[in-house]
Amino acid sequence: MPQAAAEPRVVPLAERSGRRTVSLVVPFFNEAEALPSLVAEIDGFVRVAGPARELCIDAIFVDDGSTDAGSEALTRLAAGGELAFDIRLLRLSRNFGKEIALTAGLMAADADAVVMLDADLQHPLALVDDFLAGWLDEGYDVVYAFQAPDRPQAWWPKLFRRAFYGLINATSEVAIAPDAGDFRLMTRRAYEALRALGERQRLMKGLYGWIGFRQKGIPFTPPARAAGTSHYSPLKLGVLAMEGVTAFSVAPLRLSVWAGVVLAIFSGGYGLWTVFETLYWGRSPPGYPTLAVLISMIGAAQLIFLGVIGEYLGKVLMEVKGRPLFVLESDTRHPGAGAADQTLMDA
Repeated sequence: MPQAAAEPRVVPLAERSGRRTVSLVVPFFNEAEALPSLVAEIDGFVRVAGPARELCIDAIFVDDGSTDAGSEALTRLAAGGELAFDIRLLRLSRNFGKEIALTAGLMAADADAVVMLDADLQHPLALVDDFLAGWLDEGYDVVYAFQAPDRPQAWWPKLFRRAFYGLINATSEVAIAPDAGDFRLMTRRAYEALRALGERQRLMKGLYGWIGFRQKGIPFTPPARAAGTSHYSPLKLGVLAMEGVTAFSVAPLRLSVWAGVVLAIFSGGYGLWTVFETLYWGRSPPGYPTLAVLISMIGAAQLIFLGVIGEYLGKVLMEVKGRPLFVLESDTRHPGAGAADQTLMDA
């Protein structure tokens, strides 16, 4: 019997051109105001960097459950087919958080390298040229940006950052680069190693260092947001910091042990002092106030320690449930001008 004809396959532009490929991974949540400016900047960057480096560049946008019209605006911008790059739009079924949205973008990537950046234009695309140089010219697998230490900043965020990185780097098996975020380039073997990690409670900053490979940092000063306001209040940053520390480090548990040791030494010393006062000076320490203070102090410490243990037990519970990291609502592709003009069909 004659065999059925094979389904025609659209060969990707990068496969036809033989160029190296780069995917820009952009998670966003309620960034409808900033997306048009971002797409325009990406378009200008691709038109220059693509030919200069002989690269085929596309973008993977991940809508992390936005409640504004961000995805619709992005679809309208891509519908004309006049952009110099292809757009792939992933819509998650709800807001899963930035760490998971980044992971969803990495799961969808199939390029020689990925560049992760935020949608608020605080990650300048001009710095991506330095990322590409670190990868193509110097052979680094990871090139990341970190905020310059001399940037203008209020005292309390600086103190908060130092405390966070000091605490987590004191006990973790790998150091986290201070003030380095998600703005970075990763080669295929680096991001494939990252997305192979199975934990659901993810501190991406820690995982970037855990996978290893040759890494290079580049300082930069982030510009002001193009539109809108930050979604991270001081309270939310504090909650995220606690989640990050307990997800990647056992520092709170070790601090609990040392706090217990300090309390034991204090209690023992106070007991010896009480005996000394009674035997040598014949004075008995005041009863009720002393007992009330000691009981309150020990009780507060116990509650804190129980809370720390509860945080870790909660994370164990989330891991053993085995739920998927995210639920994908839709996955749409919008070819740019370069792909629209070149459609090759295989028999």
